[in-house]
Amino acid sequence: MDITKKIYWLIQAGVTSFCGEQPAILNTPRPVSKDQPASAQAEAYAVQAKTLDVLNAEKKNFTLSSLKKTATHTLLGFGPNNPKLMCILDIPDTESDRSGTPLSGANGEMFKKMMIAIGLDWQKDVYATYFSPWRTPGNRPLTTAEQNMFAPFLKREIQLVQPQKMLFFGSSIARALLGCESLAKARGSWHNFDGIPTRVTLALGDVNNTKSNRQHTWDDLQAITK
Repeated sequence: MDITKKIYWLIQAGVTSFCGEQPAILNTPRPVSKDQPASAQAEAYAVQAKTLDVLNAEKKNFTLSSLKKTATHTLLGFGPNNPKLMCILDIPDTESDRSGTPLSGANGEMFKKMMIAIGLDWQKDVYATYFSPWRTPGNRPLTTAEQNMFAPFLKREIQLVQPQKMLFFGSSIARALLGCESLAKARGSWHNFDGIPTRVTLALGDVNNTKSNRQHTWDDLQAITK
């Protein structure tokens, strides 16, 4: 292509001015140093993600967590942008990990009933995601190192989803994002996470497996609707 055709093509494409003599690629992701700690690398990958699709791709390709090797599937968030409620669960349960579908087991059925009970359409009004995209061996709690590793991805996901309110299921999320040392201290009041009204309740598995916990969670759910 000669210079005249190049200029004509640029004009047709809407280019009206030039900033330099050489072409430049803007918004190119900066390389991430492999010498950094895992949490720092996660932070670097997360902040560069401009869309949820890019962020989810970064999660899938993140190899520094041993959980990826022991889990069967990578479970990602789902739901609309700017939802009425964003629900963050701690880890995928056994059935969800086996099937590859988030909230597909008994815990998922419990979750859907919870949303219906407070007048929300769990498919249209709610965005749900996991703190860790991978199930832990034996469904053990996330370690502090794992929480620090996954927190940057979760924070960036919240920024991209832009929920109206949030509900955290479990102490690990409350500790990592709100600095609450215990679930007892985190529950029962509103928190402000980056300007988003946030409540904390028990982990979904604890609610489903222990009937006595359901009243506590129901109290938390009712607070969301007020």
